[in-house]
Amino acid sequence: MSPSPPPEDELACLDRTTLQQVLLDHQRFATNQPGGRRALLSFHDLSDQDLSRRNLNEADLTGAVMHRTIMSGALLRKATLYGADLKLANLDNVDLSRADLRGVCFRGATLRGTRMIGADIREAVLARYNRRRSRDPDLRVVSADFSSADARGVDLSDAKFGQVCVVQADFSDAILCGVNLRGADLRNTNFTGANLDRADLSEANLTGACFTGALLTGSALDGARLGTADFRGAILDPGTLDRVARRGAQTIQPVQSGSPALIALEHKRWLDSNGQQGERADVSDRDLSDADLRGLDLTAMLAARCRLVRGQMHKSIIAMADLSFADLREANLTYADLRGTNFTRACLSGADLRGANLGPLVSAHRPDRQWPVRLDGARLIGADLRGARLRQSKLRGADLSHANLEGCDLEGTDLENCVLPQPGPVSSHFYTGSPTQVVS
Repeated sequence: MSPSPPPEDELACLDRTTLQQVLLDHQRFATNQPGGRRALLSFHDLSDQDLSRRNLNEADLTGAVMHRTIMSGALLRKATLYGADLKLANLDNVDLSRADLRGVCFRGATLRGTRMIGADIREAVLARYNRRRSRDPDLRVVSADFSSADARGVDLSDAKFGQVCVVQADFSDAILCGVNLRGADLRNTNFTGANLDRADLSEANLTGACFTGALLTGSALDGARLGTADFRGAILDPGTLDRVARRGAQTIQPVQSGSPALIALEHKRWLDSNGQQGERADVSDRDLSDADLRGLDLTAMLAARCRLVRGQMHKSIIAMADLSFADLREANLTYADLRGTNFTRACLSGADLRGANLGPLVSAHRPDRQWPVRLDGARLIGADLRGARLRQSKLRGADLSHANLEGCDLEGTDLENCVLPQPGPVSSHFYTGSPTQVVS
């Protein structure tokens, strides 16, 4: 049980000079320098202070109030923030690994790119003493609160959760592998592109939550309140996908038998007539798993959030198409023409892309006008890209771990924040490295 938190008007305050000295002494403490002293800032009001890039590893900030405090880039590994109030604070790129965050309020805070690996985010038990009955404190359990927080790209691997409140927060691209969110309030939260592999979402309130492009393989959803949750484009185990669909959540829909051939035929008429006849292929939010589309011309096809697991597209023409958030795991795209196509956040893990053309589409009338392939945030784990052409493609934030890039043409490719299958930058236009180690 924590000490009794004082009323906000009784919180300790430090003048600027004293605070700077405390921070300097702690810097020495954290780096094992002479004269160092651990920062003991429990129940202090640090609102509106600038603590950016400070070393506060193992600092004691129990019950501290830090409304709107700027802490971007700070080090807070193993720090104690039990019951702290960080409403509207800036915690972008902060390292909170192994920190004690029990009962912390992050409401409205920004946590973009923050590391919270192994952090303790369970409930806190706070004691508040009544001045008339000082012997019998009022005990209350306080859950960690991420409501309305901007936590895009936060890493919560191995974090310990309790009855956390995450209403209307943004956890897009967050890493939540194996976390226990059982019974959590996750209403209207954005998990777009998040990694929730093996996460426990049992009995959680997921009403209105968005899981587009999220990885949910091995996750548990037993007893969860799905309401209007959006699972279109999410990567789910087949059995889980069926159960989620039966319980009313938004999911992809199957196509009727024979539909792929009919869709392709109508699309060809649409292409040949410049849109005057036939119908443009639109298989967005449809399940085309195992479909045979080999050799077909599907230029400008609409297939956002489509499920094409193990789809056969050998030598198909799928240029200038929209395959954003599509599930293309283990698909056969060998020697396919994919110029100018949008694969943003698509899952191509295990896909066969040998000899595929993922270069830019150049306008026939204006050579200066080009449309590059977009693979931003795409998953290409274990994909076979031997001999593929990826010139000028956009791979920002893509995951190419364990991919085979032997002989792959990467001239002019944007690899910012891309996870590559071997250490070091790509030094040549043609990648010849051995895919053995994952780096970012």
